Amino acid sequence: MEGLKANISEIEFRKIVIEFALLQYGKLYEHGMNGRDSFDCAGLVWYIYNEIFNINLYKSGFGLSTTTKIMTCKYGKLTVFDEGIITGKLKHIRKGDVLFFHRQSLRDKMPTVNNKYPGHCGIYLGDRKFLHASMPKSKVIISDFTKNEYWLNVLVGNKDIIGNFLKEDNGSHIKKLEL
Repeated sequence: MEGLKANISEIEFRKIVIEFALLQYGKLYEHGMNGRDSFDCAGLVWYIYNEIFNINLYKSGFGLSTTTKIMTCKYGKLTVFDEGIITGKLKHIRKGDVLFFHRQSLRDKMPTVNNKYPGHCGIYLGDRKFLHASMPKSKVIISDFTKNEYWLNVLVGNKDIIGNFLKEDNGSHIKKLEL
């Protein structure tokens, strides 16, 4: 992809992110891992964006968890959803956006007013589906908001890294990537 930025549209970049993300489907979940063969949720997101755009989503963010660091990093435009609003959340999310969920543990059923920081993240694939590394002793999976409304209920925000990155970057970060 090096040198091709001027010739590739944002829509095509979103397709590239989705295609690369889907290559991670079925790989092992392992807490604290961020690549090649195993991931946790933030590690999966970090790996995808690092491999395509050569950016470290942890570096400029703050917080204790790597998910929070991705949410607060300098890359992308963050949208945080209002408490309790479920309808309309997905209409502003674009393919390849990072999704953030309030989920600190499996016992944590709903976000609270006092805690907007995420405990889980994934990549939006479109058609109400997203890719994520969800559970220990599991694999990278695809979940569907239509079939499991839990995820829609705990969705607290999204971040458009692709659109913002392409506007602000001169192309120097983009890696050559063979799919």
